[in-house]
This record gives sequence, structure tokens and C-alpha cells, in this order.
Amino acid sequence: MYRTWKYLVVKNEQDLKNRVRLKKLARHRGLPGFVMIFVFSTCALISLGLAGFFAAMAYTHKLPMWSSVGSALAMLLLTGAFVFGARVFLRERQMDVLRKILRHPDRGSFVTGKLTSFNYVAGDSRKFSRYFVEGEAEGPEGQPLFVGEFFDADIWPFTTEEDDRQIQKGDDWYDLKGKRRTLPVPAYFICEAKDPKIGVLVGIDQSLLNDALKRSEKKTV
Repeated sequence: MYRTWKYLVVKNEQDLKNRVRLKKLARHRGLPGFVMIFVFSTCALISLGLAGFFAAMAYTHKLPMWSSVGSALAMLLLTGAFVFGARVFLRERQMDVLRKILRHPDRGSFVTGKLTSFNYVAGDSRKFSRYFVEGEAEGPEGQPLFVGEFFDADIWPFTTEEDDRQIQKGDDWYDLKGKRRTLPVPAYFICEAKDPKIGVLVGIDQSLLNDALKRSEKKTV
């Protein structure tokens, strides 16, 4: 999920293909997955330690055999579940298109496309709400790519003509009705050069974005 535009804005082709920027972008968009791997791994170690503790209690007869053995087995099952969760998120990181291309630059291709629509995904509070943004792009040989990214709700400055028309007096965005920049907007993506299926958003023109941010009364980048 993108929580800032800092690593997405580009001024030219040199900015777009800058490896330092792309590495920072990969770390930024992969942070939630890394946190989940850390959490699941930590829980797995704690559960494994508790399983060893209950096994020791059973061996030394400091606790009833049936309860200590049962607790040890339960902790081992929890350890397995946490390990499975960590492996799922680790696998997701390993399969991330941007990370794969950073490891093997010759296997990637930059393409142009556009962001076309978005849907609001409500969280428990505004802080955890986000937008799922979809787009359109084609691979090097015209293959259609799946484009879908999550954005923090607080940084998203765009709207659509239909959504803008539906704003009524008293709605959150009423003061900005008719002012915000509407989709579609051009953007840059990266995909695998061979048999591409997914396009990862890696850039948007800085002047275009700043114009949209100003119209939405948000801080420019």
C-alpha cells in the first residue's frame, strides 16, 4: 500500500528508471508484508518456547502429565499456524513483480498506462481506510496487464466525473466539488518483459500530481 507520493513522483525518464528510487519504493510498498512476517515469526518463536516449557513440565512431573502434554501440543499447533502465515507473506514478497525485476533488471520493462478508477475501502477508523485504485496498461507486446494498488485515503487527491456529480451539500467533499482532478490520469508501470500479467505502479508525473494535490487542498511533493 502506498502511504506517500514521495517515491512515486517523477520528472523525467531518468527519475523513472532510477534504481535508488525504485528500491525505496519497493521497501515502502512492501512494509506491511514485512511487518506481518515479523509478527508471525515472533509469535511462532514464542509458541515454540511455550511448547518446550510445557514439555519440560511434563518431563519433570511439575504439572499433570495430561495437561502439560496437551498444552505442549497446542503450542506446537500454534507454532505451525504462525509459521504458515509467515511463509505466505514471505512468498508474496518474493513474488512481488517490482522486487523480482530489481533483482534481475534485464527481465523488466517500463510501460505507460493510466489510472482509471478507485473504490473506497473503509477501515475501523479514517486512519485505516484506503482506496483500491485500478488502472489500464499493456505489456511490451500489447498484453493486457492487471493493475491494482492500495492508497492511504489521506493522500488520494483524485476523483471521477461521476463521483463528483453525485456530491451533495453536506458531504465531505462538497467544498471541492468541481475542483478536483478527475480520472483517468497517465501513469508509469513496470512489468515482466516475458509473459507479463501484472503491472506495478512506479511513477506519476510530478507536475500532474502536484496540480491534483493543490486542487484537493493537500500538501504538494
